[in-house]
Amino acid sequence: MKADQEQGSSLGLYWRCQLGGWLGFSLLQLIPVLLGSAYRTPLRLIVAAIILRAVTGMLGTHLLYLCIRRRRWLQMLNARLAVRLPVAASLLAGALASMELLFSHFLLRDDVWYGPFDARRVISAWFAWMIVVSGWTVLYVIIHELRERRIRETRALRLEMMVQEAQLRGLRAQLNPHFLFNCLNSLREVIGEDKERAQLMVTQLSALLRYSLQSNKSELVYLADEILAVKDYLALENIRFEERLRVQWSVAPEADRARVPPMLLQTLVENALKHGVARRPKGDDVAIRARLTGAELQLEVLNSGQFIETASSVGVGLKNAEERINLLFGEHGSLVVENTADGRVRALAKLPIAPVELTA
Repeated sequence: MKADQEQGSSLGLYWRCQLGGWLGFSLLQLIPVLLGSAYRTPLRLIVAAIILRAVTGMLGTHLLYLCIRRRRWLQMLNARLAVRLPVAASLLAGALASMELLFSHFLLRDDVWYGPFDARRVISAWFAWMIVVSGWTVLYVIIHELRERRIRETRALRLEMMVQEAQLRGLRAQLNPHFLFNCLNSLREVIGEDKERAQLMVTQLSALLRYSLQSNKSELVYLADEILAVKDYLALENIRFEERLRVQWSVAPEADRARVPPMLLQTLVENALKHGVARRPKGDDVAIRARLTGAELQLEVLNSGQFIETASSVGVGLKNAEERINLLFGEHGSLVVENTADGRVRALAKLPIAPVELTA
């Protein structure tokens, strides 16, 4: 279906260029006549000759077009094409010059005004048509190559997008079981100690999973919705950690309408709890910040500790988040986990935002 559409679009473009080009060719010849230049030939004969050139030229170049397409000349090696196109253009120019001269001599009788039908006129007519046909051929090859390049780029981009979508679906499918596994581990630690607290955790977990399933249908969600889900997650973890978990929020109001990959902020917060709060008997202060810097959203999560990059220090969640950012934003997005000067670990995600998000 798409191949038929591309072929129909190519044919429509060809005829628009063909008709427009030969119409322009006729008008260029008609301008001196309309400006009142002195001609010995009657005006009606000049107009008839111009129309004849346009019609025969369009028919002749269309035959050349059919020959190029059906014999697939533009798919040949450059050396073979460099021979065939000039030969074809030369033969076509000769045929068009012959038709023009015969029509001019026998029907228009312009030899009465311009002199006898001799070799000089034949060569002059062939040379003039050679320039026209060569120009047509060069333009056709250039337009064809530009269009083919655009089609190849479009197909490559479409294929790349299909691959990206498949990768994102795989990453989202990986993220939900990973997140659910961590939440169930937290629930297991509490369920034997406090049933009421465990029931509350199940309720909060249900709300969080509902958001996870709903957001799974979109590549990007509003940061405001993501923050609500993170607050549910922190409420869930607060039952387990109690006073050991201390959270500091700093979110710029204008950042709420920015769009982020779903579960991105939750993943950064989860990583901070796993490597900060869970490993410290007295708990930890977790700082969550979101701000706009120019046309960029910065999400920052800080916790105490020292980050040493190893195969085990970067878990499934962070790897997943980094891959999704790379797929969605390419070089315009990034995720970095690093140590700060004041002895903390910072996870910093930088995401580009659209102008509509800035003004929303």
